[in-house]
Amino acid sequence: MITGQYIMGDSIIHCLDPRTKLIGCLVLIVVAVWPRQTITILLFNLAFIIIVIYFAEVGVGRVLRGLRSLKLIFLLTFICQVFLTRGDPLWNWGSIVITRQGIDLGINTFLRLVILFLSASLLTMTTSTLKISAGLESLLSPLKSLRFPVQQFAMIINIALRFIPTITEEAEHIVQAQKSRGAQFDSGSLSIRLRTVMALLIPLLAASLQRATDLAWAMESRCYTSDGQNYSRVHKLHFAQRDLIAMGVISIFLLLAIL
Repeated sequence: MITGQYIMGDSIIHCLDPRTKLIGCLVLIVVAVWPRQTITILLFNLAFIIIVIYFAEVGVGRVLRGLRSLKLIFLLTFICQVFLTRGDPLWNWGSIVITRQGIDLGINTFLRLVILFLSASLLTMTTSTLKISAGLESLLSPLKSLRFPVQQFAMIINIALRFIPTITEEAEHIVQAQKSRGAQFDSGSLSIRLRTVMALLIPLLAASLQRATDLAWAMESRCYTSDGQNYSRVHKLHFAQRDLIAMGVISIFLLLAIL
C-alpha cells in the first residue's frame, strides 16, 4: 500500500462529508504554516493529527512509515536551518557555527513538514478522489459568480491526486528495474548518484507524459467539455450530525491553537 492512496473503510473519519475533511485539513495546514508558530503548538497539532489517524483506522504506523520516503528532504532542511541561521552560538568549528536559534528553527521546520505530509496523507487515505473533487467544487462554488472555472479546477485537482499513487508506484518499479541492472541509489559518489537519479527521472517523465496524453485522448473521445454544461453528480453531498460535531472539534482545536 502506497502512502496517500485511498483506503476503503467505514470509520468515523471515512463517513464524514468531504467538505468537512477539506476544511479540517486546511485548518491543520494553516495552523502549521502560520508565521512565528511555536514548537509547543506544532507538537499539539501533530498530536491532534495522530489521534485523528487513530480514529480513521488506517494504521498510525503505516502512515508514519511513509515519512521515511521524505527523510532526505527533512534532513537537508534541518541541516540548512541549523547551519545557516544566525543567533546565539552553541558550538563553532572555524567558520561553521551552530546557534540556538538555528536548532529551534530546524525543529520548527521539521515539524511543519511532518504536519503537512500527515495532513495531506490523512485526507487522501480517507477520501476518494471523486469525493475530494466534489467537496472542493462545492466549497468553491461561490466563485462561479466571479467566472472562476471551479469545475475545471476541481477536475485538475482530481486528476493530480489520482495520478500521485500511480506515479509513485511507477517510480518504485523503475527503481527496482534500475537496481537489477546494477544501479546504485544509496551508495557511490555524488556524480554517480546524480546519473542514477537521471536514469530514474527521464523514464518517469516520459511515462507521465504518455499517461497524460492517453488521458487527454480518452476524455476527448468521450466528448468531455470544459464548459460544465449538462454536468451533474450521481451522489449529492450533505452535512450530517457527525459533520457538525467534527466542525465543533475543529473549531475548538483552532481556538486552542490560537490562544
